[in-house]
Amino acid sequence: MKPKELIRKSELEQKRENYKYEEPAKPSVTCYAIYQQAKAAKHWIYDPEIKRWQTPEEFLELEKRISGGESKRLERLQIKDPMMGIDAAYEQLQSLKDRMEVFVKKVIIYYK
Repeated sequence: MKPKELIRKSELEQKRENYKYEEPAKPSVTCYAIYQQAKAAKHWIYDPEIKRWQTPEEFLELEKRISGGESKRLERLQIKDPMMGIDAAYEQLQSLKDRMEVFVKKVIIYYK
């Protein structure tokens, strides 16, 4: 017979005995809460990962139909004034226009 210290339960058996079921964490942010905040502020919802702007109504409809409030996605959303999006788009267009002008000048000079 083996001494007591050599007869041990496997780690798996210990984990099974100590296992306690935990409810999955509920999302701290819900799609309806985001909708309400945006609506109250008269702002839109912006997703920086896919660079997409949505009205509060579009956002709520899409959430109901497609994702059902995926918590990681909801956490990255931002409620912003849509004028910020217009300003950012204008800056990008201006930058692209400036780069294009430099390129056109370079091509014209090259072929003179």
